[in-house]
Amino acid sequence: MKRRTFLLGLSAATVSALSLAGYRYWPETGLTNPCLSGLPEALRQHPLYREIWQNLDPAQVWDGHVHMFGNGDSGLPDAPWHSPKMDSLYHPLLRVQKHLFMNGACVDAHSSNVQSADASAIDRSVVARLSQLCREMPPGFKAMLLAFDWWHDEQGRPQPDNSVLHVPDSYVARLARAEPDIFEWIASIHPYRPDAIDALQQAHAEGAKAIKWLPQVMNIDPASVKCQRFYQACVDLNLPIITHGGREFALPGSEHTLANPLRLRRALDNGVRIAVAHCATYGKDADLDIGPHGPPRPHFELFTRLMDDARYEKLLFGDLSSLTLRNHAWALAPLLQRVDWHQRLLNGSDYPLPGVMPFIDCTSLQRQGLLDADAVEFLQAIKPYNALLFDFAIKRLVRHGNIRFADSMFHTRRFFES
Repeated sequence: MKRRTFLLGLSAATVSALSLAGYRYWPETGLTNPCLSGLPEALRQHPLYREIWQNLDPAQVWDGHVHMFGNGDSGLPDAPWHSPKMDSLYHPLLRVQKHLFMNGACVDAHSSNVQSADASAIDRSVVARLSQLCREMPPGFKAMLLAFDWWHDEQGRPQPDNSVLHVPDSYVARLARAEPDIFEWIASIHPYRPDAIDALQQAHAEGAKAIKWLPQVMNIDPASVKCQRFYQACVDLNLPIITHGGREFALPGSEHTLANPLRLRRALDNGVRIAVAHCATYGKDADLDIGPHGPPRPHFELFTRLMDDARYEKLLFGDLSSLTLRNHAWALAPLLQRVDWHQRLLNGSDYPLPGVMPFIDCTSLQRQGLLDADAVEFLQAIKPYNALLFDFAIKRLVRHGNIRFADSMFHTRRFFES
């Protein structure tokens, strides 16, 4: 990836989008991530740095939503893969999305220091940057690396032509074994696969802490009877499922209705622990409790209905990944006010998205009364150094009146090792 080409393409796409919204939405810290290294000591000694870690045990703080990706240039048989469409001029949206992800993970900056003859620049630099960010956090902190299964057809056959990403379980499991002090891993297994139960048992045996689904990008209907055996196996192995809720535009999907939160009733009724990624805070879909063609309701309203159902009190959880991004941040205030939910909310960053400079605007959060001015200054100083710390710090500092997110939502290890 040539940096000049990347910057021109990203800048053109971003400027075009942002100019429509007016000057207020111009990125507060620029269009691209400068990918600075080494958090300055002055920031480590800042009173707000001490505040965000107050009352927390770093060994219990696991970032539960960290994406692994690459382009397969490591040459490993189980290397990460992305669709060739992401490099094609015929698919400009995918192309821009790839550049955003790469810059958010600082692959561009790392690769500039790697000889072109080195065939593993991208795959290795993704891991190297993430490892660096984790080691800047207090000892004990861990990132949970997400695998990502293929799109599968109704017979459970993988379909690379319909897939955008593929990150094998074995790949992220190996990364976690290589640096067990900072990494755990989460498997991704399509429930329609003929070998789904065997794969689930193997993942559990190799230390997977959960299963990751993105239904509309993998072609999974959580309400389908095809998932029944898989759900029973998850209960038997005490493996939770982290599944996307609501519409998804970070990656294209063919069927957004598959991420309707109400489709999770089958899993919940079978006793599976479920964490709904992003708390289903984006988009609308049919109210399936009324019928298959029920009137459209906000996904968050449907998620709220499930969360308030007493039968699911110990089964349903909310994953706060992406909640700091512009299109999700509206939900911070409602979630802060739901103090009764705080024990069931789980922090995750959705890395590398917090590293994409235009996606998060602290000044906007200040205008909404969610951040103090000194917090904005501190956060903007952190942002170019460490995307994981930046996202974590926002969630520790946002408030609605005197209400802040409970310490318990950052002690996520309890959920994955219950």
